Amino acid sequence: MNKEKQIELLQHLVQIPTVDDHEKQVVDYIVKLFEPYKNEVRITRVPYQGDRESVVISIGPQDSDFKLGFSGHMDVVNLGEPNAWKDDPFSGKLYDNDTKMYGRGTTDMKSGLAGMVATMLTLLEERASLKGELRLLATVGEETGMWGSEELTKQGYVDDLDVLVIGEDTTDLNVVYASNGDIDYTVASYGKVAISSQASAGINALDNMLDFIHMANQKLRTQPKIHETLGPLVHNVTMISGGDQVNSIPGKITARGNVRINPLYTVAEVQEMLESIILELNTWPDYSFEIEYDYVGGAVDGDIQGEYVTTAKQMLGEILGHSVKIVGEPGATDASNFVKSPSAPIMLVVGPGNDSVHQIDEYVDIAEYLAAAEFYKGFAKKYLT
Repeated sequence: MNKEKQIELLQHLVQIPTVDDHEKQVVDYIVKLFEPYKNEVRITRVPYQGDRESVVISIGPQDSDFKLGFSGHMDVVNLGEPNAWKDDPFSGKLYDNDTKMYGRGTTDMKSGLAGMVATMLTLLEERASLKGELRLLATVGEETGMWGSEELTKQGYVDDLDVLVIGEDTTDLNVVYASNGDIDYTVASYGKVAISSQASAGINALDNMLDFIHMANQKLRTQPKIHETLGPLVHNVTMISGGDQVNSIPGKITARGNVRINPLYTVAEVQEMLESIILELNTWPDYSFEIEYDYVGGAVDGDIQGEYVTTAKQMLGEILGHSVKIVGEPGATDASNFVKSPSAPIMLVVGPGNDSVHQIDEYVDIAEYLAAAEFYKGFAKKYLT
């Protein structure tokens, strides 16, 4: 697949609006691209709900000793203020002498996905003799709950992979070898309503909630294990709601919090920290708390000097003409679900990226997109041919 066709492929993906929905339309488009090779490709659609669908596409021998995975999500974040965009956010138009493509999802992360699809099509066009399997996992709902990667992991599509490359955006095509996990939780504090002039007749659920927040910050922000690239645990309470009116003691307050888990801690360890606070508070007079988990994803750790990581770094340096870094990713990706596989593969993240992610006038550098596609192809050829 030549460069013009690769750019056209990305444009078509961007032109499909997938703001938290409609990934099935992307699947329909991608599947059609593989129609000329239907006897050489294995395609499994994995429905989610409505117009949402993940897809697994494989080429190469199924019974091979080595299996390489590619992964990318098809959904994009919301537009913010649509009228603030310089052009139609789903146009896929080229700007700045055709050096950039603007549009929602250009960087996060349809460019990474497009580069991986282009690699598979190129290998088929070239009739490359593959000694191993190449499997693409294209997922739904990464931005809002990572629903697709959760389902594909449950169905076993990750279990037999040796290496998985995720095309999520990375700044300057740096190689991410480790990433934080993520816990989103909701805590409810229960008190007793009373008129504020007779506060002693009530139980102030907000006062009690402030004690929980203080204790959680104290406990989680002072944990001693610091990861070499990702640093300490990060904890924040980001939302609080409740109360009836300004002159009433609140009888119920809810708070939502987020923990970024570095790879030196497990999800279970962090949950135990939170639950131990709840257990202690519930022994205090007039304190009543409940906690539930809205999302749980594990951290991913790797070997900063491992073969696949260092190979990726070397390849990208040769493609770009300058060295790239091996880094950690403080945010979470679909890897947070893939790591839950009982035999999770080695994972690395490489994709076109810049600081326009999730912003108005999101864009991708065309040269960087094409470089990423070249890397995906080179990496696949090195290990599969």
